[in-house]
Amino acid sequence: MFEKRANKSKLIPTSAKQCIWVDAGVISYRLCPLNYECERCSLHQALVDGPVLIPPRVSPSLKSEENAPQRTEFEEFFNKLPASARKCHYMLTGEVSYKLCINGFNCANCSFQQMMEDSPEAEKDLDLPIDDDSLSIEGFHLPHEIHYHRGHTWIRVEQEGNVRVGLDDFGQWLLGSALGVQLPASGETVSEGARACDIRLDAGQIGLLAPVSGRIITTNDRLLEQPELVNQSPYTNGWLFTMKPSNLPAELVNLLYGIRAKKWIKQEIERVRAKLNGNGEQISIYELEKDTTWRKEIIGEIASEFLLAMLKKVA
Repeated sequence: MFEKRANKSKLIPTSAKQCIWVDAGVISYRLCPLNYECERCSLHQALVDGPVLIPPRVSPSLKSEENAPQRTEFEEFFNKLPASARKCHYMLTGEVSYKLCINGFNCANCSFQQMMEDSPEAEKDLDLPIDDDSLSIEGFHLPHEIHYHRGHTWIRVEQEGNVRVGLDDFGQWLLGSALGVQLPASGETVSEGARACDIRLDAGQIGLLAPVSGRIITTNDRLLEQPELVNQSPYTNGWLFTMKPSNLPAELVNLLYGIRAKKWIKQEIERVRAKLNGNGEQISIYELEKDTTWRKEIIGEIASEFLLAMLKKVA
């Protein structure tokens, strides 16, 4: 197959060589934009890991001129993330053994995501019942009706298609006590994956990512005087703001829900344990809660690897 590819490449400009899967007869036409670095190609990984090839659907662009600078800021940050923080969400949930994201967590425009979403196995997984204990995983609450962003913000769809946004229970536990909250202004537009508001901690300030794109409608001004509500009741009194989403159907694909959200949180808990498990012993959440000095030691890593944000020192 590779000899055949080399011969064909002579007839194609070097900037547009034919995909190896065309040579294999699996797909009819595709040019390689990555100079045969197949490990960086989401279609290649989809064909290797996936059960069957599904023709990709074309999703609407999630960018707009107004939000492009915000998205560009995140993409620059994304490119600096270690591999451990760039796992595809199907790897986070254990549905595939290995896949790194090369698309800025923009699942709606990912051919692998589209294939997995349409596969019969995925449909079976989504149909599985969610048992009662899924509401609490090692003490962390995970309400059924909420969609979760991998940066640990969440949305709840409400009347007229508006959404309420907050920081999830595991995210607030990772950060520790919130000392202040800086909220966006009503009428401001934010882009999915861009910084939407800031949480102030002892160690500095962390920007939380918007789980979807849209226009800010209202903010929870109680947090200006009572930032501790973010920790005490992250899904109720500690919500951050409401939004009029601009592209909700497409961007819901980027979020984790139901069984997948449950698997993801379990993986996140294990990631924390692995990061702190220097002596090889299993660490319980209760033990971590008794001695919280670990937060100060690795808060920068927590911010970047779990909340996909930079820790900024404040005077």
